[in-house]
Amino acid sequence: MKHAIYDQYGIRMERKISFRYYDAFWANRVLYVVTPVSHLEQDELKELQALSEFMIHRQKDIYVSSFVKNKQNEFCCEIEGKNIAIFRIPYQNEATRNLPLGSDLATFHTRSRSYPAKVTAINRIGQWKSLWEKRIDQMESYYYQKVRSNPTDLFDQLFVESFPYYLGLAENAIQYLVDAEMDDRPQPIDAAAICHQRFSTNSWQQQQYAKLPIDWVMDHASRDLAEWIRTECMTSTRSIPNTVQHFIREYESVARLSSFSWRLLYARLIFPIHYLECIENYYTVGHTGNKRAHEDHLKEVLNRSDYYEQFLHSFFNISKVPTRALKIPVLDWI
Repeated sequence: MKHAIYDQYGIRMERKISFRYYDAFWANRVLYVVTPVSHLEQDELKELQALSEFMIHRQKDIYVSSFVKNKQNEFCCEIEGKNIAIFRIPYQNEATRNLPLGSDLATFHTRSRSYPAKVTAINRIGQWKSLWEKRIDQMESYYYQKVRSNPTDLFDQLFVESFPYYLGLAENAIQYLVDAEMDDRPQPIDAAAICHQRFSTNSWQQQQYAKLPIDWVMDHASRDLAEWIRTECMTSTRSIPNTVQHFIREYESVARLSSFSWRLLYARLIFPIHYLECIENYYTVGHTGNKRAHEDHLKEVLNRSDYYEQFLHSFFNISKVPTRALKIPVLDWI
């Protein structure tokens, strides 16, 4: 990689390290991160690059990482048989990093809404229903295949036993989303913003504080809020109600959520993405790797199912949302 990066980019790698999930290296006191981009189309990369330039130069976000062009003036290339992009991590000044995470996220969303160009390749806003239905249909088909094969593998058995419950959750999430889109009216805060595939505390705050465009999509801001809350519920040992209250209070100190935002946020929390991804990861690549790790992960998800359902039941109370005043429906079966 050292020679390939010098040949392609003219950058001399001095010290290789890890940055989040990626390879990274120092060169001339600058930190660079190497990310795989084989899963992205060219038009997606172009939109991500344009968004990063907008946030850096127009919105003056000093923590957004920038794409590095190679000698061919391109933003990605092939190294060791893989398509990669390199990002330059901005200079870190701890004195300027004083915003709490919730407030910083709200500011980031607010600034990104003013992006003037049309986004199509990485646009996800308004597409949740179709994407969720496609995902569930595919998994339901796979579920019936497994049922007919009388599975003996532990992961297969856990999947077959648990899927009907999560299918019910998914169907309720889709119906809740449909009702929100039919009965409520979006406000300016509900316009598309730069979001992340799966936002969590580690998205920005691990090692050096940086925002990587490789993680971005254009979507409703409730996506990031819901995924941060979901991750906390599934992994954190802290007091979840207090943590969620504090995070939402930070966010709303900058951007007040509309009733439509709350309804989309709740629909996304109901939709069991954490379960679906666990199953999908195993059946796409995991069963050829560490089966025990995937089995343990699924067991952990299932063990937390009662707690997660209780959290969904009390979510609006925890978040101090006046559901009656805002006419937000609460699912009575949870």
